[in-house]
Amino acid sequence: MRAGERRFIRPRSALMWFALGLTIVVLCPIPLAVAQEPDEAAPVREVTADSNKALPPPKEWYEEPTKNLFTLGLGLAIFPSLGNKEFGTTSPTANRPGQVSSAGFALETAYHRHIAQWERGDLYLGGEFGAFFFGNQGSADTAQSSTSPTTGDLDARVWHAGPSIKFMMGQGRFKYFLGAGGGYYQLDLSESVNIPPPTCTSIAPCFETKRSVNKSAMGGYVSLGIDLAAFRTESGWEWRLRLEDKIHLVNFGSLDSFAPGAGNLSGPINVIQIGVVAGF
Repeated sequence: MRAGERRFIRPRSALMWFALGLTIVVLCPIPLAVAQEPDEAAPVREVTADSNKALPPPKEWYEEPTKNLFTLGLGLAIFPSLGNKEFGTTSPTANRPGQVSSAGFALETAYHRHIAQWERGDLYLGGEFGAFFFGNQGSADTAQSSTSPTTGDLDARVWHAGPSIKFMMGQGRFKYFLGAGGGYYQLDLSESVNIPPPTCTSIAPCFETKRSVNKSAMGGYVSLGIDLAAFRTESGWEWRLRLEDKIHLVNFGSLDSFAPGAGNLSGPINVIQIGVVAGF
């Protein structure tokens, strides 16, 4: 019976040791997990501390680059080579000199799109169309025996179209920029005669073209200017004022077919213009 009693005691002792070991294994990770809680809470305190830092103030509307720019400009065009040409007149009764003024009127329209941004500025790519108008040099009429003299006018028109780029700098209301472009240029030079009544029976003035020539060439320009950011509307449109100086370089070739001995006509053409820029 004693041997049997030993057999019952051993399983009971083994079961007790097994339960004690299992309890230790289960309870040991709990202090470790509790000890890790302060370390895990540290990032939360850091985030809370960072959230108390002052945020940078929002940028003004004129500090952000404008995506689209539409421009309409008016100004003065100066074409020295054109003013130095002597074309003569075909009408013996014409009362104006056979020269075209070197100073004329300039008109331009353009569109540019923001394509890249760097630390020093923003790059815009687009296209433009412009035209220059030149008339007779001097406007005084000479004495004529007729009460309705025949007047001869020399007119020159230059227009151009092509792609262009602008690099804009500045974070304030003033934006400074450099520009360049190129494309197609055309010159229209003509002499017309105003026909007086009673020969002209129309209410509108009557003109007769005596001679004309058309010349085309490829050319380009460089420019510099400044924009003043004026205001922005509630709809998001930004309005600027622009002052720009452009130097166009183009060679139209010989004008001997219009006036023998006139020679070649080439740039530069200096254009100083002011404009209005609308952007969004």
